[in-house]
Amino acid sequence: MDLAEAFLKRICRDVLERCAEDVQFFQERIDPTVKTTLEGIVTNEFVRLTYTEAVDVLSKSGEKFEFPTTWGADLQAEHERYLTEKHFQKPVILYDYPRGIKAFYMRLNDDDKTVRAMDVLVPRVGEIIGGSQREERLDVLERRMREQGLDPESYWWYLDLRRYGTVPHAGFGLGLERTVQFVTGMANIRDVIPFPRTPGSAEF
Repeated sequence: MDLAEAFLKRICRDVLERCAEDVQFFQERIDPTVKTTLEGIVTNEFVRLTYTEAVDVLSKSGEKFEFPTTWGADLQAEHERYLTEKHFQKPVILYDYPRGIKAFYMRLNDDDKTVRAMDVLVPRVGEIIGGSQREERLDVLERRMREQGLDPESYWWYLDLRRYGTVPHAGFGLGLERTVQFVTGMANIRDVIPFPRTPGSAEF
C-alpha cells in the first residue's frame, strides 16, 4: 500500500513538474480543478480503511444508492465515488476484502473471511490501482481453488510454482487509461484510450 500510494504521488508530481503547459491546457479547456486535484494527491496522505469499515461508512451515510451496501458484495462505482468525493474528499485505499469476491490466488487472512487485497480509489475515476499479496501456501491455494469450482489439475503449472519453492510476495497493477483520465480531468475514459474499443461500432 505504501508503494502504491508513493507510485501514484510520483506520477502526479511528475505531471505537475514536467507537463505544466499540458496541465494548463486541460485546466482551461476541460476541467478547471485539474491542477489543484493533482496537487492534492501529492500533498495529502491517502485514507486507509478496511472493506468492512467502508461498508459501515456507506451504510451509515444516509445516501440512497442504486446498489445496496451489504458485507460480502462488491463495491460499485457509486460507492467508490461517494467515499472519495463526498465522505473523505481524497484518495482512499481499501483493503482486506471478503474472500468470496476475490480471486483464489489472493492470500487468505487469519480470520478466514478476508483476503489481503487492496484497491486505490481516486475522485471522479474510482479504482485506479488494484493489488494483493499472493497465496504462497500450497494447501490453502488448492483448497481455495476447489471452493471456487476450479480444477487444480488444470492449474498444475501454477501450483508447481508453489510446490517447488516460493516466498511471500505481492504486487499491484495501475490502470493506464484511468490514470490518463484522472490527470487530464477528462470525463469519459473513451476519450483517453490509445486504441478505441467501442463494441458494435466497427463495420466489419
